[in-house]
Amino acid sequence: MKTVKKINYFKNLLLRSNFNYYRMAMARPPYWIAANGKTCQVFAGNDLGSATCYGEVIVQDCYDIFKWSKDLNPSVIVDIGANVGMFSKLCSLLFPDADIYAYEPNPMALSWLEQNAKMTNIKVFPYAVTDRTGVVMLDTKSDSTNGQIGAEGNLPVNCISASEVASGRKIDLLKMDCEGSEWSIFQNTELLKRTQNFCMEYHLFDKQTIQELQELIERSGHRIVRISPQENWQSTVGILWSTQL
Repeated sequence: MKTVKKINYFKNLLLRSNFNYYRMAMARPPYWIAANGKTCQVFAGNDLGSATCYGEVIVQDCYDIFKWSKDLNPSVIVDIGANVGMFSKLCSLLFPDADIYAYEPNPMALSWLEQNAKMTNIKVFPYAVTDRTGVVMLDTKSDSTNGQIGAEGNLPVNCISASEVASGRKIDLLKMDCEGSEWSIFQNTELLKRTQNFCMEYHLFDKQTIQELQELIERSGHRIVRISPQENWQSTVGILWSTQL
């Protein structure tokens, strides 16, 4: 099975980079993405976080977007925790007619996201998303892909409530990777209630359980489709998919 996974990974790397990379060590910014008969580049800093995002989102397809694109025809896509825009950029290729709302508060990633959004259907919003509108503290001392909101943060950033996301529109596809802020967002059921398909990287950082997470999601009328813990994170981080009943 490991051999099959390696072969699939190699094949995906070749095809999804338009044959620009034949091993992951070659992947350097700007990153090549090929999808839906189109090819583009994603600009990013030369750090481990952006390379990890490329490997997970594009090569591994951790959110199953390449698979979903065969059946989905979304009009509204939301990317909470967009970082440099790897997921948003992929969606702009797969779903060229969709409006894509990308939310990212970290200035280290935001400048790249704004550059990657040019000449696309991606709308950039320099905000964190929580359960209320205001100002929160963001920890920017680590890699931009791991910045968490909390009392120990070093940078004040603006945030909006989940009810304001996508201007209150119905959402066909919502992706979330916000380093634990999902627990605040889910306190209000409104966002998921107007979302049809949902995928996220979840975080069990404060002794939360996957059962608690399931209850929060299901009370919004969603059915859990699949949960995949990441083994190297000892099940505190993983990917979850759900759909509106």
